[in-house]
Amino acid sequence: MKWLLECLPKPHTLTHSLTTKLSIPAMAATTSRTPFSSNSNFPKRNATFPHTHRFSPVLNKANHPIGISCSLPKPPAASAATSTASPAAFPFVSRFPATEPRKGADILVEALERQGVTTVFAYPGGASMEIHQALTRSAVIRNVLPRHEQGGAFAAEGYARSSGLPGVCIATSGPGATNLVSGLADAMMDSIPLVAITGQVPRRMIGTDAFQETPIVEVTRSITKHNYLVLDVDDIPNIVAEAFFIATSGRPGPVLIDVPKDVQQQLAVPNWAQPLNLPGYISRLPKAPSEAQLEQIVRLVLESEKPVLYVGGGCLNSSDELRRFVDLTGIPVASTLMGLGAYPVAAQHSLQMLGMHGTVYANYAVDKSDLLLAFGVRFDDRVTGKLEAFASRAKIVHIDIDSAEIGKNKQPHMSLCADVKLALEGVNRILESEGVKGKLDFGAWREDLTVQKEKFPLSYKTFEGEGIDISPQYAIEVLDELTNGDAIISTGVGQHQMWAAQFYKYKRPRQWLTSGGLGAMGFGLPAAIGAAVANPGAVVVDIDGDGSFIMNVQELATIRVENLPIKILLLNNQHLGMVVQWEDRFYKSNRAHTYLGDPSRENEIFPNMLKFADACGIPAARVTKKEDLRVAVQKMLDTPGPYLLDVIVPHQEHVLPMIPSNGSFKDVITEGDGRTRY
Repeated sequence: MKWLLECLPKPHTLTHSLTTKLSIPAMAATTSRTPFSSNSNFPKRNATFPHTHRFSPVLNKANHPIGISCSLPKPPAASAATSTASPAAFPFVSRFPATEPRKGADILVEALERQGVTTVFAYPGGASMEIHQALTRSAVIRNVLPRHEQGGAFAAEGYARSSGLPGVCIATSGPGATNLVSGLADAMMDSIPLVAITGQVPRRMIGTDAFQETPIVEVTRSITKHNYLVLDVDDIPNIVAEAFFIATSGRPGPVLIDVPKDVQQQLAVPNWAQPLNLPGYISRLPKAPSEAQLEQIVRLVLESEKPVLYVGGGCLNSSDELRRFVDLTGIPVASTLMGLGAYPVAAQHSLQMLGMHGTVYANYAVDKSDLLLAFGVRFDDRVTGKLEAFASRAKIVHIDIDSAEIGKNKQPHMSLCADVKLALEGVNRILESEGVKGKLDFGAWREDLTVQKEKFPLSYKTFEGEGIDISPQYAIEVLDELTNGDAIISTGVGQHQMWAAQFYKYKRPRQWLTSGGLGAMGFGLPAAIGAAVANPGAVVVDIDGDGSFIMNVQELATIRVENLPIKILLLNNQHLGMVVQWEDRFYKSNRAHTYLGDPSRENEIFPNMLKFADACGIPAARVTKKEDLRVAVQKMLDTPGPYLLDVIVPHQEHVLPMIPSNGSFKDVITEGDGRTRY
């Protein structure tokens, strides 16, 4: 067989923007996705998919590792170095004459170029050296060299999350490949389009426990949407095209391509005309929602008295349609952690975030609602708590592109497996045709929620007079004010992550980058690298905790070498803050290895984060007093290039509100911190 397809596309991987009416060559061209609305200033990639080349493959191929493989017949005499995607597509100019043999690694790099890739995050090793040599011959692709493969994977995620385009990371075999695992799992859980390429030992050595051999296809089978082990150099063009199509269509996710070193070295003449051949995957793409389904949703909205929107990461590509729907109906919006920015946090109808650390009024709205419009969400346990008590009074409408999510955790009353963007377009069209704007009377419901907002606002206590007097929430509020809420924010995982979700006012999708489902510490710094590369000129701030920051602190070297203007707001409490909070609440404040400082020098800040920055030539400062904070944050923002601001905050502070695990709205905690015994 042409290649070993180790993991069939999962039945739940459906499509965001396709219907089965499209022909296969046309479908490939749809994988270039628009990250924002049409007036976005963020970069858009012009991807070309040359599957309609005039040459056709032949059946007999030379497969010897040191031979030359040619899958093309002799071309017409007029053929030159330019191969064309189609008459309507932008021409792709290859650096090789059409009939000139080249290494598999060069074919791989050109295949990436043909997908519109301009940046990869790649760390070299013995089994991937050929790919890196080929990258040096590319005039199109820039490699941002991470200092750890996990950093490369998270950076590729940051690139994808902030731009809407697929991120690409590359690693060698063995430990290089296994260092990508956390990034792949994170991308899988948060539905991030990622293509990971790994080197592998030569084909003849696979299964022999060769030096730096790991069966990475098997290792990553359950944490990738799809993966390939390339056994034939002639399959590289089609495998790469399929990988990008699968990663970006349906519910996005990571795809891994494992390329043995001898395949990288083999000479071949590539055939760029191979069509996509994914009949099973294509057959599972959802159709456009029917008029009857859309009318049923509209009818439920018109009949409701206390509706609420529950929007998640599946709405990031349909922000305009969501805003229009809210404008037409006046229905309040509660967002998941992943959905922040799909609807402006500070807008009139926003309830901000719901869930374990969501606002009281967002959770109140869901608890009291009679109609829950769940769009692009998966009823995650950190949102629902006790499932039987979640939205127990409401009819539930669940729209999601992944059929596997519908009814998995919470059974809806009405469901629609479709692209949320298409569904909202259809619902908005019906609402507009019926002239409902201004006619829906949810006034009493909104007044009820306003009372809850006034009664339970997001707030925090001060620690003035206790030595360390900067509240972490205040630091984020200052950052929000000084950046006018326009910065791209990345985070690690923990208390600082929740405070960044609560107190920064996100205005647009893809402005908030965080590890949601996996909760991977160490995500923030490398994700900021990817965001800064994808969005030159944007203000990118990594709001991090000392525990998360130190897990990928080596990426400071990458930031300095690439001269990326990343600002690091480090909320340093010398502890694993979220675990400490749970120790305070549920374990009588017994500290079980959650102190990150030096026990023999508890009065000192350890480690000295400023010296990490200094070692990499990055300016840094520390602030311990509230009255000095605003000036320090402004200096951070005004300093050209990267900057680290070490903000010392009290470890006794708790993230509130809090609904304990498997709790319900009636169990919400709104008071207390580490200064209180429980």
